[in-house]
Amino acid sequence: MILDLLKSQNIEVNVKAADWKEVVDKTGDLLLKSGQIEGKYIEAMKQSIIDNGPYVVIGEGIALLHARPEDGVNENCLSLITLKEPVEFGNKNNDPVKIAFAFGTVDNDKHVKTISELSVVLMEESAVDTIAEMGSAEEILEYIKNILEQQ
Repeated sequence: MILDLLKSQNIEVNVKAADWKEVVDKTGDLLLKSGQIEGKYIEAMKQSIIDNGPYVVIGEGIALLHARPEDGVNENCLSLITLKEPVEFGNKNNDPVKIAFAFGTVDNDKHVKTISELSVVLMEESAVDTIAEMGSAEEILEYIKNILEQQ
């Protein structure tokens, strides 16, 4: 499931971002360029953090950015950026963020499956640090594939 959604063109490594809003912009832009979301989805992801706090920082060093399907998702999608310098989101337990995913789904079934598979990958010991240090989309995809094949 993840590997169906996370394509190499939706991954960027060593991204510079000044703050969490820029992290959202850059992660969302990868999906926008491919037509998988509309621009308003990026704004909805930011507004969700403004309204609800940094709940998107789901684990140490990981942000999982999303909004509602009706906020501009054209197809199920997932992007990933690794950050050159970690960024604070305001989550005292899990900051700073080293890697950020943005995802959009058109239905809840796909949402649950994507989160479930992503959890398997991110629960792997030192997965966040390993992904954060990788130098290419291909390396990251191969790493994720290897973890999922072991399940």
